[in-house]
Amino acid sequence: MNKRIQMTIAAVLLAAASSGAMAADDGAFFINGNLGQSRYHDSGFGDKTDTAGAVRLGYDWNAGAFSFGAEGGYVDLGKASGMAYVPYGGVYGISAKTSGWLLGGNFKYHFANGMYLSSRMGYFRSTFDTSVSGIGSQDFSGNGAYAGVGFGYDFNRNFSLGVSYDRYHGRASIYDEKVGENIDMFSAFAEFRF
Repeated sequence: MNKRIQMTIAAVLLAAASSGAMAADDGAFFINGNLGQSRYHDSGFGDKTDTAGAVRLGYDWNAGAFSFGAEGGYVDLGKASGMAYVPYGGVYGISAKTSGWLLGGNFKYHFANGMYLSSRMGYFRSTFDTSVSGIGSQDFSGNGAYAGVGFGYDFNRNFSLGVSYDRYHGRASIYDEKVGENIDMFSAFAEFRF
């Protein structure tokens, strides 16, 4: 028998065996909620922090101490504000509120004592709700990304609490010009698995 065929059969058998072992270890649907503080990195804002929150839904597969999964959700990163001076035009109050939909993946490493480290990354459909005093407001959207790390504790198979840090790269097209904003979010989270 050809060695390539033997190697292919062996690879298929190993994949089937590992898939069966993984299927024996139940995965779980989850809902995860974060509440914390955002920080905008734009020097044009005087007030760069606000309350922020996120909700994620997804499914995790377990393989021993590791779990990995897919997630989708929504984040509200609060508002940043400041003052803008326009030569011969005066001073205007400006603000930007950022929110958007998320779609990505996550990974966890579980320690024997119930604690775990987590990471996530994915796509962020960001929307900037901008406002200029005396002129009006307008929304701008674009395709960005997010990534984050966390530390949590499993109280049981269905519930955990923890803290996380996420960075959101918001992007938008404003009158045919591409703009971006990096926003950090420091938060506490609760996760329910079912």
